[in-house]
Amino acid sequence: MGVTTYRAAFEDRRAVVGPQERTFGETRVWVLPNPSGLNALWTIPKLTDAFRAFRLVTGLPDASCAGGPED
Repeated sequence: MGVTTYRAAFEDRRAVVGPQERTFGETRVWVLPNPSGLNALWTIPKLTDAFRAFRLVTGLPDASCAGGPED
């Protein structure tokens, strides 16, 4: 879900992309932008930065250098 949907679903007009105050149990909510091509305000570099920030917080490995299907 993108930030606009999050704002509507949780009636939180102040929500921005990134970590939220809201939690589900012990899990903090993190809102990411919708990567749809219709979301013109979020360029590829801005989307990359937002998703990279989330990856760094979660401790997930960086798969950007991993081999693709051709490897």
